[in-house]
Amino acid sequence: MIQVWLVTIAYFIFTSLVLFLDEYRSVLGFMLRVKHNLIVSRRFRLFFALCGPALCLLNLLLPMDPGPMVLGDLLPALLCLVLGAYYARFADEDRKTYLRLSDRTCAIMLVGFTFVHFICPSLVLL
Repeated sequence: MIQVWLVTIAYFIFTSLVLFLDEYRSVLGFMLRVKHNLIVSRRFRLFFALCGPALCLLNLLLPMDPGPMVLGDLLPALLCLVLGAYYARFADEDRKTYLRLSDRTCAIMLVGFTFVHFICPSLVLL
C-alpha cells in the first residue's frame, strides 16, 4: 500500500515537472530530454499513458491506511486516469485545447493536490 502511495506521488510530481517545463525551461533543463522523448517515442508515451489507469486501479484496490476503501483514494485515482489521458494525447498538436488550462495552472493545481492529499492523508476522513 505504501508503495502505491509513493509511486503515485512520483507520477504526480513527474507530471508537474513536465507541465512546468515550458514556463521554467532554464531551471528545469534536465527535463528537456524527457519531454523530447514523450513527443518522439511512442513507447515512452505509451508507458506513461498506461501508468495512469494502472495506478488508478491500484489506488482503488489498495488505499492508504487511514482511509475508507475506495473513497479514500478516489480523487487520486481519478487524477491518475486524467493524467494517463494527458500522456496518451501528448504528441497531438491540439493538446492545449484538450486541457483548456495553461500547463502552469495545471501544474500548480497538481502540486497543491499532491501536498494536501498526500502530506496530510488523514484529511480524507473529514
